[in-house]
Amino acid sequence: MYKIAIIGSGILAKVFAERARELNIESHCFSFNSNDVACKYVDFFHEVNVFDVDTITEICKKNNVKGVIATTELTIFSAAAVAKNLDLHGNNLDVAKEITNKYLTRKKVAELDGLHQPKFLTYIQGDIPEIDFFPAIVKPIAAGGKRGVCVVNNRTELETAINEALPYSKVKGVMIEEFLAGGSEYSVESLSYEGKNYIIQVTEKDTSGPPRCNELGHHQPAKITREMRTHVEEVISRALTCAGIENGPCHTEIKIIDGKIYLIEINGRPGGDHITHPLVELSTGYPIVSGIIWASLGLLQDHLPQNLKAIPSGIFFVTEETAYLQELFDTCEQYPWLYEKHKINEGPSKIVFNDEEGLNYFIYHGEKPDINI
Repeated sequence: MYKIAIIGSGILAKVFAERARELNIESHCFSFNSNDVACKYVDFFHEVNVFDVDTITEICKKNNVKGVIATTELTIFSAAAVAKNLDLHGNNLDVAKEITNKYLTRKKVAELDGLHQPKFLTYIQGDIPEIDFFPAIVKPIAAGGKRGVCVVNNRTELETAINEALPYSKVKGVMIEEFLAGGSEYSVESLSYEGKNYIIQVTEKDTSGPPRCNELGHHQPAKITREMRTHVEEVISRALTCAGIENGPCHTEIKIIDGKIYLIEINGRPGGDHITHPLVELSTGYPIVSGIIWASLGLLQDHLPQNLKAIPSGIFFVTEETAYLQELFDTCEQYPWLYEKHKINEGPSKIVFNDEEGLNYFIYHGEKPDINI
């Protein structure tokens, strides 16, 4: 029986544990939170700090683990280090260490043909820098879920946003970059294996816009022309190579303005907010969660993405900013397109940052609801 290590114990860890069981693969979960959501779904839970690479490595050796999977930004480096220690498929340690750093990743792909970038700089400490671009967007150098993100219009707002963003960053400092108005936001879901990148889906995003730019919905496949889809796939594939990604999933966020692709960030892990699961699987027919597992085991060559479908699938979050969805949310069970309804509040949820399980939402499949916005 094949065995995998899942580093982390949150929502995606639960998804990997459930899929591993379906594939008759033994799962070992490593986390310092024995009460987290994934713990009762894995075959074996090990209460270990996710940064304790040596202990995780020894337990994996003892149990003959043959694949290691990261589930969040926090666990990307640990997963790569354990995989290296065990001589398994993973990313280079320097790449894994730097991929969560938005500034370093931007620098790596700065000269890439076809990929545009806004003006940007970093702030770590000391005097607040003078900038010649407003509006600007402030974000932690390394954090997920739109935590600490804010669009500002003047120096006073800039100082406030920097002080708010700094505590969220897992690498000291914040990014300050030109806010790109117009266009639409997308994410690109990919799986890399032994240096080859497979672009599996492009997701179109609903966002609140400034100041917080909260993500309010995700839709697959993105409504872009075939030519633009091909261009996105080619450019992002080269960007992943340039960033050093060799193995595993990536969730790359972009914006397209007047036909130009602008990089927001490259995340060396699966997309959250139900983007990777279940949306990619619903919209393409490809079991990407299984693909990530097979890739970690060095067996993706027998399970490559191919003959991908294009079935409308997506998620709407019912928040204070999308209160117009409340009536449809209350009655969505009567529609054939409903795949899943998640109710946690009586009325629209208040969104602070991306929190897929802390918000009301509904997932559609096969047909996009006709919604007048």
